[in-house]
Amino acid sequence: MKKLELLLVDCLESHESKLGKGVGYALVVLIVLSTITFMLETTHLFYRYEDFFVAFEEFVITIFVLEYLLRVLIARNRLKFIFSPLGIIDLLVIAPFFLRFLNLSFLRGFRVFRILRMLKIIRYSEVMTSFFHSFRYYKDEIRIFVMTFFMVMLLSSFSLFYLEHGINPEFDSIFNALWWAVVTMSTVGYGDAVPITIGGKVVAAIVVLMGLITLAILTAVVTKIFIDHFFGKRLHHCDFCHFPHHDHDAKFCKNCGGQLDTHKLNKAEWLGRKH
Repeated sequence: MKKLELLLVDCLESHESKLGKGVGYALVVLIVLSTITFMLETTHLFYRYEDFFVAFEEFVITIFVLEYLLRVLIARNRLKFIFSPLGIIDLLVIAPFFLRFLNLSFLRGFRVFRILRMLKIIRYSEVMTSFFHSFRYYKDEIRIFVMTFFMVMLLSSFSLFYLEHGINPEFDSIFNALWWAVVTMSTVGYGDAVPITIGGKVVAAIVVLMGLITLAILTAVVTKIFIDHFFGKRLHHCDFCHFPHHDHDAKFCKNCGGQLDTHKLNKAEWLGRKH
């Protein structure tokens, strides 16, 4: 039993062994083929080859159900795995398999979860997995972006609703104003709702500028994460000023000049490579 469990771990969790790579590549190919067939089902080919599409879909979903159950079986903490982001994606992917036994027409909408199979590729890419794991080291920067975005969005939507309500029918509710704020801050500008009062136009101009600033913050955060992850930055706090990020070969803090604990820095570098 122990040997079987180790074999399953090697197949499903290892990205270094030949067996693990082989299983990973096979599942990636299956995901790509499944996505292509999902797209083809929206064309006239589906009616000509319906039996093939149905049979292939049943084969694919059977493989993914088996993979999910095996991952739950070998997980050290099963509840943690089930409620993890990748675990939830895996569950949503196989949801149509279980829901098809219920004769409820509205559940057909769950078929859209099939497109989430593309996200499963993240699991089989060591580079992508380690990159997304590095986001947890930049929680403060991400909080700054999230707080800035929601503050600007809420303040601008409330202001515009107050200025345009009763005058402009496009802003008859806070929710319409929220939609306008999101579209304006992202600089998309669909034009489905436009302020007509002088005060509303002034607020709109400010929101456009704040949207650019907010997007610049997001770009800076993602760029910093990318550069730090792929060009040798490691999470290592200086004992004096607590500056968190240093080059892998640094001996002194780039912020305060204090001497770094090279033992901790080397350990941080090793952990970064491992993850």
